[in-house]
Amino acid sequence: MKASPEYFNRNTLFSGLFFFFVLFSLFVMRPFRGVITAQIGTADLTYFLIIVVFVMLIVNLIYSALVSRIRESKLVLVVYGFFVLNLLVFSYLNYYFPESYLLSGSFYVWYNVFNFSVVSVFWARTINSFNYEDGKKYFGIISAFGSAGGFAASQLVLYFLKDEFIFTMILSCMSLILAVYFSTQTSVIKENSSTTHRNNLLDDASEQFKQIKSNVLVRQLLSYVFVWTCLSTALYFFSLEVINAATTKKLFVNLVFVDRSMQAELFALADSIAIPLTLFTQVFLTRFLLQSKFFGIKFVLIFYGAVYAIGFLLMYIYFSQLFLIGSGALVFLIITALVRPYEYAVNKPARETVYTTLEKTEKYKSTVFIDTFMNRFGDASGGLLFNLLLVLGFTISAAPLAIIPLAAYLSLMGNKISSGIKKVNN
Repeated sequence: MKASPEYFNRNTLFSGLFFFFVLFSLFVMRPFRGVITAQIGTADLTYFLIIVVFVMLIVNLIYSALVSRIRESKLVLVVYGFFVLNLLVFSYLNYYFPESYLLSGSFYVWYNVFNFSVVSVFWARTINSFNYEDGKKYFGIISAFGSAGGFAASQLVLYFLKDEFIFTMILSCMSLILAVYFSTQTSVIKENSSTTHRNNLLDDASEQFKQIKSNVLVRQLLSYVFVWTCLSTALYFFSLEVINAATTKKLFVNLVFVDRSMQAELFALADSIAIPLTLFTQVFLTRFLLQSKFFGIKFVLIFYGAVYAIGFLLMYIYFSQLFLIGSGALVFLIITALVRPYEYAVNKPARETVYTTLEKTEKYKSTVFIDTFMNRFGDASGGLLFNLLLVLGFTISAAPLAIIPLAAYLSLMGNKISSGIKKVNN
């Protein structure tokens, strides 16, 4: 497939609409996930993340088996159809048990699986529709469609649906159905005509690990994703401490009130700030940054470490009360506006462009394993890191500084990946 000279084409349009409805389905429920996360608290959240890791491992085994047994054109329908049924069940249960802690915890675990699964399946299909050069040109604009879907969803929640959890689930179902439709309008470079590999689950898992073991670039990408998700979750844990402090009011000596509606509004407001910034970057800057000889994919992957270093430095400044005292919500919004646009507008398209250089089976198996299980494993590790630092005696103000060296390591891994790309292209 030769690189296309135009800025926009039919495949880009339908891939973009596909992603629009994928992220709409996620972001319309995201503020409520945030409220549940704040309710769980940082002390117990790590345990939930560990549960997610094990659930994700099982999900990856099942997914790998599906890839070996069904046509690629049916994969999106099967996976997304499964999650539509899940949403209908959650809607029913939430109607009858709205205050159930068990149901809230189950939804949190499920949402994390849902989040990474639907996005990873989208990108697995998309990276098989474009080559390396086209990826640098088109993945930014495709990501912009997704950001537009996320922004539309966050605005609906912010202004109309703050207390309509069940209705947002129904909207998410409808959005996933539309995503399936637009997925059928995209074309792939070459689709497998039939399901030729009918291995058992253990053989499918073994194939994934063989791909990781035999490909240096895949291993580097795996390490990179693990480190950035570890950093992301640790930073998120600090953010939760900030949010809980900002939305908790002391009524009497031993009685406190947590404003859940304010929390949902704050999470939705964060989306409404981060997503337009992301969208602007995707439309006007991403293509330039990825194709630029001065910047390029190497710069994007390396600079991500600096972004996280800045985020943890801001947390240190806030908790140390050097300045920004009493501005917890502002700190949360600033960090969100810094980290999320860089991840979704620049770093994510760069990583997916790297994925286009892999073999077909690696695109559908290894990359999804990295983007789902390794993401969740990194999340759990980030939560453990946060709590471990506090157990070891670090204060809440000193702990962010202790994590900054890990951000430097992320930059190092970014440099190694860029060197690996040069070898592949050569």
